[in-house]
Amino acid sequence: MTLAHRHPWRAFLCAALAINALCFALVRLLPRPQVEFGAAFDVAITVPALYLLLVVRAGLQPAVSVVPLCLLGLLRATYLAHGMAAARPAIAGAVEVAIVWLLVARVRRGLRSSDSGDLLQRIERGAREILPSERAAAVLAGELAVFCYAFAPWRRAPEIPTGARSFTLHEQSSVAALFGSLAGVSLMEAALVHLIVARWSAAGAWVLTALSVYGAIWLAAVARSFRLRPVLLTRDEVTVRAGLLWTVHIPRGACSVERPGARCDLRVPLLADPNVVLRLAGPVTARGLYGMKRRVSSIALGLDDPAAFGRALAESAR
Repeated sequence: MTLAHRHPWRAFLCAALAINALCFALVRLLPRPQVEFGAAFDVAITVPALYLLLVVRAGLQPAVSVVPLCLLGLLRATYLAHGMAAARPAIAGAVEVAIVWLLVARVRRGLRSSDSGDLLQRIERGAREILPSERAAAVLAGELAVFCYAFAPWRRAPEIPTGARSFTLHEQSSVAALFGSLAGVSLMEAALVHLIVARWSAAGAWVLTALSVYGAIWLAAVARSFRLRPVLLTRDEVTVRAGLLWTVHIPRGACSVERPGARCDLRVPLLADPNVVLRLAGPVTARGLYGMKRRVSSIALGLDDPAAFGRALAESAR
């Protein structure tokens, strides 16, 4: 059995990298219009055709997923054919729009087909369907999740699946208010820094302003996510969610409640004084934003109602 049949993704990536490397090498060695056109054609047309043949035909991706790849191929072609350089900014923007559109379409399909109330998980599943790299999918999902939570409707209900009990951790700890305040300070600081830096460099001032605005959006998203993603308790598992920052799935029978005191592997929220400690029977993986992972055997929680959480967890042990 050939590599294309056993590992379609690997075969496509190897072929795409080889074609790109060969085309750029030929254009550098033989800088002629005919060579540039042929190389641009291979990058923009041949690579997407191989994607259709190896990946889409194998049922790993839908045919519509070739659209961002075609646009990306056109973007690469602008570096090979000098006459296409003027269209590079427009094509780059179209690539970003196509990827986001495809991801949003996958998430919306997941919203209709799944009863899970966790938007972040649906975004991550949609990203993994688009990108073969787990890390790249996690980064893309994290960026989209930041904007989804930052600009979510103010009265949006918390994400609680059917049959699950929720326990908040943002009210007494004031962690959501803290992140929200930092977002406001970041915006005020952006205006001041812009006025100061603009005296020496207008471009530098706008770059710093853009970074500050993005930082404010990120902080606002984290602040909103603490209210929208509380800790969950179902018949089968405990789901510890620190807003967008961390998510830990623990089998319900594999953890016990202890009083705080000893040092724990993970504190949720980070700046709050813990009032409950979950001691796990064995280490589990805590998954963070942008694909971060950590193995934990104990989690310190700063819950708003630790007594109710302890009673609910004890009921399942009977």
